[in-house]
Amino acid sequence: MSGQQPLRPEIALSWQRSMQNGVDPGSPVATDPVPELDRADRLLRAAQPVLDEVAEQIAGTGFCVLLVDRDCRTVARLFDGNAVERHMERIGAVLGARFGEDEVGTTALGTPLEVGKAIVVNGAEHFLERFKDLSCYGHPIVHPVTRRVEGILDMTGIASQANPLFAPFLARAAKDIERRILEGSRISQQRLVDAFQRVLPQRNLAVAAISEDMLLSNRVAHDLLDATDHAALRDLAADLRSDQSRTVDLLLASGEPAHVRIDRVAGAEGGALFQVLATDRTRTPIARKADVSRPVGDRIAVALRALRDSREPVAISGEPGTGRTAAVRDLAGAEPLRTVDAIGIALHGVDEWVRALCELVRDDRGVLAIENVQLVAESTLPLLTELVSSPAGPRIVLTSNAIDDLPIATAALVGRCPGRVQLPALRQRTGELAEIVQNMLDGIEPGVRLTPSALEALVAAEWPGNLSELAVVLRTAFAARSSNRIDVTDLPEAYRTSARVRRLAGRERAERQAIADALHECGGNKVHAAAKLGISRSTLYTRMRALDVRNLNS
Repeated sequence: MSGQQPLRPEIALSWQRSMQNGVDPGSPVATDPVPELDRADRLLRAAQPVLDEVAEQIAGTGFCVLLVDRDCRTVARLFDGNAVERHMERIGAVLGARFGEDEVGTTALGTPLEVGKAIVVNGAEHFLERFKDLSCYGHPIVHPVTRRVEGILDMTGIASQANPLFAPFLARAAKDIERRILEGSRISQQRLVDAFQRVLPQRNLAVAAISEDMLLSNRVAHDLLDATDHAALRDLAADLRSDQSRTVDLLLASGEPAHVRIDRVAGAEGGALFQVLATDRTRTPIARKADVSRPVGDRIAVALRALRDSREPVAISGEPGTGRTAAVRDLAGAEPLRTVDAIGIALHGVDEWVRALCELVRDDRGVLAIENVQLVAESTLPLLTELVSSPAGPRIVLTSNAIDDLPIATAALVGRCPGRVQLPALRQRTGELAEIVQNMLDGIEPGVRLTPSALEALVAAEWPGNLSELAVVLRTAFAARSSNRIDVTDLPEAYRTSARVRRLAGRERAERQAIADALHECGGNKVHAAAKLGISRSTLYTRMRALDVRNLNS
């Protein structure tokens, strides 16, 4: 910027973000095919009558008006004459083109979306060279109820400075669009309410109407369904077209089987009506992953209580992070508990570890837990077998990885324990996830709650680290929250994945993973990731949106 005026602070910050995103100031116009636009989109539907009026008002001015959605994708264009249109198309302002800061740097389209307010960008303030003969003003369109930015309305002229009349003109137009969005939302919500109210009251029939920003339920549904069920119902309705219906048998989070009718409501912006009738188990319901009729946590607690009064050895098995140590404490109850962990073998050697174990065995009171027996050397297994088989000494409790993953000799040791408790992986307990999460949050700070959207995102996670991993995620989200409600944006980025990822086919899952790996290897730089994958940057963005890779941690 030598010899030029220093950049305004908001423009300088935008340039900094542009450089961090790897945007090249001399980048050429993207030549990727333009994706098909949804002409029924809420923003475009609300904006069209206003844009028709704006088209008349800019006649003879030499200006153009662009509308982008919340993904900064161009959904509408207005031009005063063919010359302006040709010029804008030469620089890439075509339908479907993206103008986010992460793709084209500083503009009055992407920058207002980043900062959440209107902004003027004069010619030389644009980051890309091809935009520097243009000056523009962008005004956010904000949903009057949710306060979410729905899009940006922009006015552009071929000049070094933006006309000061751009601001009041676009502010009025944006306000008109916001009013029509609100009216459209009310109509959409009213259609959902009407569908809800048309269902005749029936004893024991739970009725719920769910859309992106609305949830209605009768008293039966309020008592029967929880946030996990709401996430599962949204998932089942996601693939239905407008006015389409389906019926399924579903296992609720409570463990109760139910018959569910799902009706997508036309004109309700993705809203659906659910009629849920709890049933006897006359059919095989759709189990959410490995849920069973009784909550897993209850079954584990019952099994541990049943074993508590016995003196027989017990083996507690499960993947790392499933709560094996906590289960040992529950089993011991008020009994004295001493623990020796086979991890110590790697730190201190076999001989010293065996000496420490024998020292603990001399005290025959209470419970002696030997943790992570899958790490015990085979030469030490006869000693442990003797401890398990002996009626004298303390009560022995072993913990290990899942039995199917144990070496044969270790599995034989575990098999000698009359009492066995197999702890399931967290991915097999999604029906209980809401309760598990709330218990953990209560342990961090009572009164903190998880929003349904955040819970839905956690349900979609794979949880290889099980309960231990979940605890880390919740502590991180707790620290990031701005209120007593943890929303999806408070979760670490890798855990904001929507439930639709679970419905991806094998090829799409592989493609999604390849994109995520490329972003990780390139430190989040999308330009370098696109080059590594052999695709253009705009194609990368298109696939990231389609496969929900936008929020993966890079």
